[in-house]
Amino acid sequence: MGTGKSTELLRLREARETKEFVLLLDLRRHFAWMGDGEAIQRVASWEVIFLVGLSVLGAAREILPYEVPPQHVEELRQAWEQVADATETPKTSELDLGKVASGMITTAGSVLVPALGLSGGAAVGVGVTKAIAEGIRRMVPIGRSGRTLPDQDDAMQTLLGAVNVLVGHMQQQHRRVLLLIDGLDRIRDEERAFDLFLRSELLSQIACPTVICAPFALRSAPVGAAIPRFDTVVLANEPVLDKAHPERPGPGVPFFAEVYRRRTQDLPAPDAIGQDSLERLAYVSGGRARDFVKLVRGVAERAWTMDVTTATDEIVAGAVDEARRDRERGLDVGHLGVLRAVMADAQRQLPEDARARQLLDWGHLLPYPNESEWYYPHPLLTLHLLRAPGSTG
Repeated sequence: MGTGKSTELLRLREARETKEFVLLLDLRRHFAWMGDGEAIQRVASWEVIFLVGLSVLGAAREILPYEVPPQHVEELRQAWEQVADATETPKTSELDLGKVASGMITTAGSVLVPALGLSGGAAVGVGVTKAIAEGIRRMVPIGRSGRTLPDQDDAMQTLLGAVNVLVGHMQQQHRRVLLLIDGLDRIRDEERAFDLFLRSELLSQIACPTVICAPFALRSAPVGAAIPRFDTVVLANEPVLDKAHPERPGPGVPFFAEVYRRRTQDLPAPDAIGQDSLERLAYVSGGRARDFVKLVRGVAERAWTMDVTTATDEIVAGAVDEARRDRERGLDVGHLGVLRAVMADAQRQLPEDARARQLLDWGHLLPYPNESEWYYPHPLLTLHLLRAPGSTG
């Protein structure tokens, strides 16, 4: 997380929306709007498939000039109920697919807003209440199944078929569908990641080109190289550290300076942060785009408060120190031992300690893609708590 995957999906949408109907399904934001953000940690592959079907149905009802054939809608409803029964998923009310699909569309910014080309989704969610969200959540309880089913089960295949019928209908009546699924990278549990992408192939059998942000747990496990039917593209941290001498800046630092320049070129003071300070912020970001942006924002807030137009060394140091304290919070001696072991290893390999994967998930231990993938603690942790050999802080 934090390397720009969601931004890349938005860029991909913009690049392809004149050629295909781009359907962006942001599961994290959708579940958060429904009041159950942790559902992303429990979601099963068949539930993702069903939500894709609902999204396609909602899009078709919104875009096509006539109703979706009722038999397609009924087939999806029956398929969901069949799988829900087989997996012991609780059902608290009769499923109204029309209401659920419309609710997904009107969830401002969460599912279909980018795909429909609406301006920022500002007006889409007007009038949509939490009562509607709660009603939809009761009709479609996600992450509450009592048992799993193999892909080959008749109920699973029936559901996949019903969703693909809707995808085919959209492609026949409108244009080719490109499906973008965001949010699954938030999954922390390795077993859940394996269930979605390795023990099941349902997500790769949707009948249209599909791009998915997958959990890092797949990348940090040896089996991650064998995800069925998907070509894997890694968006990792820029190597802002030198592998042999991590206290020195690495080849990824200029990238962030360029990001800053491009993002500020239309401002009246694009040089408000000097080159040396930019390189400092790039280094301590650990190569994570999200952390770099947060650091720049911290500098800007301090400069605004002090009513200055140029960031001083003191302002930059204050922003870095605040970020350092946030990053240090909650680490115990076990975590620190794992991080020190990585620092002491000249090869920068991933320790076998299970806490190493926790630290990866939390962004305290970072992977770098240049050469063979290597690892190092977040530079903010090496400023004081884990001062690197030769570092002056």
